[in-house]
Amino acid sequence: MNLAKHFAERHAEPLLDMTKILDKEAIELWQLYSTADKDDIKLISNRSDLRFSEQDITNTIRSLKSKNSSGFDQVSSKMIKEIPEHFQVILPHAYNQLFSAAYWGNEWKLASTIYLNKSDNPAPATNQLHPISMLPVFSKVYEKLFLLRFNR
Repeated sequence: MNLAKHFAERHAEPLLDMTKILDKEAIELWQLYSTADKDDIKLISNRSDLRFSEQDITNTIRSLKSKNSSGFDQVSSKMIKEIPEHFQVILPHAYNQLFSAAYWGNEWKLASTIYLNKSDNPAPATNQLHPISMLPVFSKVYEKLFLLRFNR
């Protein structure tokens, strides 16, 4: 197997099982979302009572693992954890504005991928590599905030 084929298979879209309720609901939701008018989505978001507080942001940032690794933006979770508290007060407003605009930027979906060698071999085969995708930390915070609200 050549390297290109291996990575194409490894990073292919997941196969959906239409006998599973969750997969079926995901497809239905995606179809609704993909045909929805963007202005309608923004209107619903603006009328939502979903708001993130300073405490939500602080708790979410504290829950991040203190790592030096970063996504393409070169911002690590360790850096975000060291933002002085008096600057963290702007984050709830920023995240609430993003939500009101129904915005999740494409740049937040870009990941830096590194491949770790799972073997002692200095020239590993493709099946001996372990890919790790690193997303921007601010995107991870946004996702955790949503999960915090929707899991309540």
